[in-house]
Parts: sequence; structure tokens; C-alpha cells
Amino acid sequence: MCQLLGICANREVDINFSFREWRRRGDEKNPHGYGFAWWESNEWKIVKAASCLYQAAGKDIEKVKAARSQIFLAHVRFKSVGPQDGSNTHPFKAELGDKSFAFAHNGTVARIRERPLRRFQPEGTTDSEYAFLWMLERLEDVPDAEFAERLKQLGDEIRELGRFNFLMSDGRTVWAYADNSLHFIQRKPPYGGELVRLREDGYAISLSEVKGPQEVAVLIATERLTDEAGWHRLDPGELLVVGHGRVRERRRE
Repeated sequence: MCQLLGICANREVDINFSFREWRRRGDEKNPHGYGFAWWESNEWKIVKAASCLYQAAGKDIEKVKAARSQIFLAHVRFKSVGPQDGSNTHPFKAELGDKSFAFAHNGTVARIRERPLRRFQPEGTTDSEYAFLWMLERLEDVPDAEFAERLKQLGDEIRELGRFNFLMSDGRTVWAYADNSLHFIQRKPPYGGELVRLREDGYAISLSEVKGPQEVAVLIATERLTDEAGWHRLDPGELLVVGHGRVRERRRE
């Protein structure tokens, strides 16, 4: 199945430690595409391709590994709706008012296309992009104070059509909606000297060697990336709200 990865920190970070594990999630189990979005200079930078991440190399991959940002979204694809091409590769991007949103989805909600779009036109043919645009149309003019509540309501509605795990961000906040599989961990000081090991790759580091004394971050993933004990599984229908490297809210049923 497709997999999701999100990182939100209180300062600019790179994705390299997580990337070692993440590229293994894009092997033969999810060979149909990969994508990365990160917030830089008040806009989304996106690198994606309709090919296998585990075998990927070259300038685009080096660009991802060199990027520094407070927010990253990543996706590896196993195609279900829509052919294997660039327009159907996550993350997707769209503008709403003065904000720019990036979005990635795991699951299948094919019947969402029975619900008409009012003004957005998808570039590809996936149910994922269509669901993203359908939600954005219904989030227009929603006040910031009510945004998370309305987003969860829309997530709950689409979830009735199939499986709907997603990550969405406006470059400041990350929203993570869980259906059947989404996990998160809050990293915060003090960082001890114990090793943190990637689950499949096996590589290990001490967070105290790579994290600043005031650095905090939240990682969100379909499956846990590391052997750390602090991973938590989101409940079905739960919306996690993350900003500036900290969990702001867990909105449940």
C-alpha cells in the first residue's frame, strides 16, 4: 500500500536520517511513484516521479537530500486509481485564497468522484487529488479557529467511502488524518546518548549528536520509522494538528 511521511520541526532540518529508511518503503511494495514536498522561501518545492524511489538517483534525489525546511511531506505510491504517471504522483499542490496547500493520501476512495467539484480542476485522475480539491472547496472562507474542526468533518465524510489516511500542510501547520494506519512521535530535549535505530535499514544515530538543545520535531508515518518507544498510533478518525515542531491538538471522534 502507499505510505506517508511528514516532518514538522521548530527550525530548518534536513530529511537525510529518515530518508535512509524511507527509500526502503519505496521498493517493490510501492514501486509506482514517489514525491517530496517541502516549504522553502514561502512556497512549496516539490520533487516527484512516477518511478521506484528505492532505485532512484540523480539530481532530483540530491536536491531532496540537500533541502532544509521546517516541514516535509513525502509519499511512495502503489497505484490503485489512475495510471502510473507524473500527474498522478503525490504530493499534490493547490492554492486557496492566500495560502498554498500540499497533500498526500494513502487509501482508496474512488466514489469521491460522484461528488462534483465547483471550480478546481484536477491535473490527474486519482481519487486522492480529487478528494483533496473537494475538501479545499469546502474549506474556503473557514476561519482559522474552525479550520481543524471542519477538516476533520470532511475527512470523516470521505472516510465513509473507503480508506482515507492523509497529510496536508499550508507550510506552517501539518494536519494528519488517520483511518487505519498512521503513527507519530514527538521528539524533544533533553536528548540522551542512546542510539535510535531505523527499523528496516538498521542504521543508528544518537539524537544528541544531531539535534540542537532547543530543537523539537514531530514525525508522522504510515509505519514507524525507528525503534524509539515514543511512537503512538492515531485512532481511526483522529486528526492530529502539528505546528512549529509540537503537537497542538489531537481531535478525536
